[in-house]
Amino acid sequence: MTQKEKPTQHIRLFKGPEHACGYLDDKIAVSVFADPSLLLNNDLYSELSRQGFRRSGEHVYRPYCQGCSACWAYRVMVEQFKPSKSQRRVLKQNNHFEVSLETADCYEEDYELYQQYISKRHKDGDMYPPSKQQYSDFLFSDWCDTVLLRVRDKGRLIAVICLDVLDDGLSAVYSFFDTSTDYKSLGVFVILKSIEFCKAMNLPYCYLGYYVKGCQKMDYKVKYQPAEVFRDKRWFRLEPPK
Repeated sequence: MTQKEKPTQHIRLFKGPEHACGYLDDKIAVSVFADPSLLLNNDLYSELSRQGFRRSGEHVYRPYCQGCSACWAYRVMVEQFKPSKSQRRVLKQNNHFEVSLETADCYEEDYELYQQYISKRHKDGDMYPPSKQQYSDFLFSDWCDTVLLRVRDKGRLIAVICLDVLDDGLSAVYSFFDTSTDYKSLGVFVILKSIEFCKAMNLPYCYLGYYVKGCQKMDYKVKYQPAEVFRDKRWFRLEPPK
């Protein structure tokens, strides 16, 4: 156990309601939430992230599903990471874009891009129809140190990834981007740039949320290697797919 991986303080957890799993068919999902009356801060959140928790708005949660343990917190080992051939191609084809890391705020142009993205990519999901209040409540928190990695093409915003700044890494909250055929692999591009910023900031991990075993739409995460997953109360090195 490293110095940063110290045990968290005793925190009450509250079980949320059962709901249909958004990743695996015919499964019922449940999450547990850190005590909402707790005065959270970035240090405590960093420790909770090392215990498999994530943030959504003001709430910090992790899956707690009876009879299922398919959701594993996933983090890229930044120092050892080397882009694959296809990832290097994505970086090369998009290297003319302007990329910046900025303090998080509810910018109008960001919301407009988010609105377009949700309406085109996730019209059947629970984030549709999008609203500015839902957008703000989902991505931001008063107590959390959050930044926005923003990508522009000749001044026009084309991609955003919201990142929480932990004491051992950057944690991806959500990304959204221009879905037109003018651009290719923007989702891959913002993850690769997030890993680059981790390296530049001397942060050892880039947290990519949950890898869900058996869910095809989450398989993309295993392309970012080497990586560790949190399961059975420990971090394990995840072997890359053969």
